[in-house]
Amino acid sequence: MKNRKIVPHPYLKERLLAEGMEALKGKRYKEAYTYFVQLEQLQWHDDDVQMALVVCLFEMGQIEEAKERCEQLLERGSGDWSVYISMLVHLQQYDEVVAVIHKIQRKGIDCTPFLPLLQFSEKMIRSQYEQQAKQYEAIFESEQWSKQLRILHQLDSPIVLRIVPIFARYLCDETKHPIVKTTMLHILKKEQVTELITVKKFGQTMTVVPAELDEQKQNDWIEQVLDIVEQTWAKQNPTMYEWGKQIWLRYMFVMYPFLPTESVQQWANALYTYIEQCETGQTISTSPLVSKLYEVEKLWLSVESI
Repeated sequence: MKNRKIVPHPYLKERLLAEGMEALKGKRYKEAYTYFVQLEQLQWHDDDVQMALVVCLFEMGQIEEAKERCEQLLERGSGDWSVYISMLVHLQQYDEVVAVIHKIQRKGIDCTPFLPLLQFSEKMIRSQYEQQAKQYEAIFESEQWSKQLRILHQLDSPIVLRIVPIFARYLCDETKHPIVKTTMLHILKKEQVTELITVKKFGQTMTVVPAELDEQKQNDWIEQVLDIVEQTWAKQNPTMYEWGKQIWLRYMFVMYPFLPTESVQQWANALYTYIEQCETGQTISTSPLVSKLYEVEKLWLSVESI
């Protein structure tokens, strides 16, 4: 027997729509959902049906799917902004609420009905940031530097700009971890912070504007020392050269934004001596520069072990 195409009853769609709308009005959302899904399967692509599905999904707790469907409708020029914004509030996506309301304001749409939600969302954002700032303040005032580093790698731009004073206090405290300080400075530079910040490290003090920090000076120093080291090891012992390169890069990272005061040759010699001592296990020199390399490597190893 040949497969025959089943043709639905000519009034089936109208009946399903009527039943679905009746269930929706009666707040029987699961029942209404089954009717609207059947209409969708029958390729009834009416936007009202799609919006009704959004409402059903929202009321049934399937917020993410409802949000996705609503976004598709809005992209097509239909849908309901109030329903979409309500879903964002329900999902506590307050940043998105503010962005969406500002977006539709730019489109010339009357946003008067949404102003209470805009004000509420802005208040919630401020509250969230204030709460986060208090948590971060406690952490950065503690000695939990491993936790501090993890937090720094997770921060987004808005919260960074709100906790600049916390960073400033940390950076001018000589007892705080130098690697955390370097990471903070890189973040402040990335965010183009223009406030004067005092940095204290290894007995040195410098006042900087993070946005104006010139990293090229540090890069020049790195390259000049590595050029000398390369001439010594690159061909005869590539492994030693790579080892020396990594040690020097780590040292300069930890010292940032301070630059060496000794000559390039002195630092190349100290790097060579340090590696030779590490390889032989014998103390060849007690040079202050070699001691500095030991101090920084010890700090770096403590970070890598977390």
